[in-house]
Amino acid sequence: MGVLAGCAAGAGAQAPLPDPATATATPLPATAGSIQPALAPATTTTLSSVEVDGVRRSYLAVAPAGQHAGLPLLVVLHGRSVTVRDEALRTGFLPLAQRGDAVLVYPVGIGQSWNAGEGCCGEAAATGSDDAAFVDEVATDAPRRLGVDSGRRYLVGYSNGGKLAFRAVCEHPRTFTAFATYGAVPLAPCATRTAAPVSALISAGTADPELTTADPPRTATQTVQDAAALWRARNGCAPAATVTQIDLVTLTSWTDCRDGAAVAAALYSGLTHYWPTAAPTSVGFSTAVGTPAAAATLMWRFLSRHRG
Repeated sequence: MGVLAGCAAGAGAQAPLPDPATATATPLPATAGSIQPALAPATTTTLSSVEVDGVRRSYLAVAPAGQHAGLPLLVVLHGRSVTVRDEALRTGFLPLAQRGDAVLVYPVGIGQSWNAGEGCCGEAAATGSDDAAFVDEVATDAPRRLGVDSGRRYLVGYSNGGKLAFRAVCEHPRTFTAFATYGAVPLAPCATRTAAPVSALISAGTADPELTTADPPRTATQTVQDAAALWRARNGCAPAATVTQIDLVTLTSWTDCRDGAAVAAALYSGLTHYWPTAAPTSVGFSTAVGTPAAAATLMWRFLSRHRG
């Protein structure tokens, strides 16, 4: 299982992942309302809530300070044991809201974890929370509150959040136009292979120990390739692929898929489980790789090409 913590580490460091039992982070308040100050200049930050299975759940929204009606919605699922504030700062999508390119939403996991299925992960899995339904409800509620374009709803997931992204799209295939993950592969086959195709970008570091398996023995590269093959089959993609090198990233794309969908696999040479950032950040468990190769850059370029 992918395990991330919100403790600070040296910018770009590749230290061992911590024991989640000792990780510390400050949770967001559970009530709705405005949060000040905003997470980034020229944006507004609010906390809203929805009810799923009788439980009140929260999500953080970051929108351009000016007019934002009709913009795309980007939902970002945090890694395990990290606050949504730290994930917003680490993942690097905030400039999209600052430039007026998108409205960002960060759902709050139970115990800073997500129930992605197959026993993963943490408190969310232990309580059996229906996090796939929660993500779907957030993606439905946010357009009503924020006036975004419901035909351009995108999903990003990191580690534990990436595992949930696969599950959420499988169980609710018509909610998101496209999704992207880093440091995660699906925990179970997608049961909706005949449903509408959903474009997917699956990315990871080639040295990610969280994606290496012993039985059967598979490297991180092989597990990502396997996940991409499963999604290509689901999306009905032709075998022809295009390979592009972007700094340390090998990007393989399949664009001849059913109903105009696409699948891509991005492999970061030598990187581990840490999120690739454009520049060093004060938030731990990230690696600075430069703007062209940053996960936020590659993901947004891929996601924004697709419209519902």
